[in-house]
Amino acid sequence: MGLRRRFIHAGFCAFSMLAISAPAHAISVDEARTALDAILMQSGISATEIDARVVNGDAVEMVFDDISLDLTGYATPRQLVMDDVHVTVRDTDTAGQLDLDVKLPEKANMLADATSDQREIGLRNAGGYLRWDTARNVPVTFDGFADFLVGEEPVTRKHWMLNGLIIQWLPEMARIAWQAAEWTGPNREKRGAIKSTNFTLYPGKDGTTHLDYSHDGLWLPSLLQPRTVRLKTSSAGLPWSEARPIIEKGFHDILTGTAPRFARRQIGDALWKKAAQNGAPVKVDEFYIESRGLEALGSGEFMAQAAARYGFTGDFDFRLLGQDKLVDLLGTPDSPTILGALVPFAVNGLAAGRPGPQGTTEYDGQLLPDGRVVVNGLTVFRTADGS
Repeated sequence: MGLRRRFIHAGFCAFSMLAISAPAHAISVDEARTALDAILMQSGISATEIDARVVNGDAVEMVFDDISLDLTGYATPRQLVMDDVHVTVRDTDTAGQLDLDVKLPEKANMLADATSDQREIGLRNAGGYLRWDTARNVPVTFDGFADFLVGEEPVTRKHWMLNGLIIQWLPEMARIAWQAAEWTGPNREKRGAIKSTNFTLYPGKDGTTHLDYSHDGLWLPSLLQPRTVRLKTSSAGLPWSEARPIIEKGFHDILTGTAPRFARRQIGDALWKKAAQNGAPVKVDEFYIESRGLEALGSGEFMAQAAARYGFTGDFDFRLLGQDKLVDLLGTPDSPTILGALVPFAVNGLAAGRPGPQGTTEYDGQLLPDGRVVVNGLTVFRTADGS
């Protein structure tokens, strides 16, 4: 799914139309070309200009072929290529800023040395809006979208596809969302699907960094599937003023050709280092998980620590509804099922619960620096070396 990133960079968001410095004027073809050249160079994109003309008296429409963007973060070199990209450039009411409206073609390709790494990309109504600061040569806001996006490997016929992709960067928010995603293995063997996903980062009223994540309708070929997840976290020790540059760089990397998994890891590592350096807790304000008749609702508080086995220590609590279904599936410590024998820590953790109100089962847990997980005073998980 690394492709979605670049096409988006060809253009994104002009939702901040509040400034009133100087009235917008009709931009010339030369002004538009100079701005586009700077943006393409900044983004590592090569392109051939096919046409440039004034439209509607105050904007310039440009057409590019031979669009090429090197993709990074993959095991082998890859490149995204496409033709017939339309960019409309307009002046704004803010001095030194331009708005770009980008429309992408219906076909693109990911090129690679190995045929199995190549992808044929299908797009529908894909593109976006970009407000660009010409003085600093950086994006101010962007809003990328695609009604439909599919990547297909031509030999094995593996594919991934999704609908309703949105990628936004605004001064006070970063968001990625999509709907109806599906991915397959060779010969279109279904490997997973999800109805909707939303990932948002934003500042709280006190300047803290907040992260909201949710997904619905997850299907995986396994017995345990978190079909619905809601997660709300915040950190006073990670102010938005410090998190924003990290997030902005990560989004820019995704939009200019970095593999999403690789970029996400970079963002996560940088935020973790900042949280560990500041020494303040990361709060899980609320989490909710639903899976095959099971529901869990809880919260927690964690500290980022370099010396901790898994990078964090902390406390959490949650209430479980549907424990009897898990017992049927996993068994008990004295009489586990075959599945329970494969995951004894899950069986132990299940047995450590205590009766709560209205048929729920309550758990209080700890993640210790040595990696052990303790639930209601019972160690339910320890690392392979016995710590």
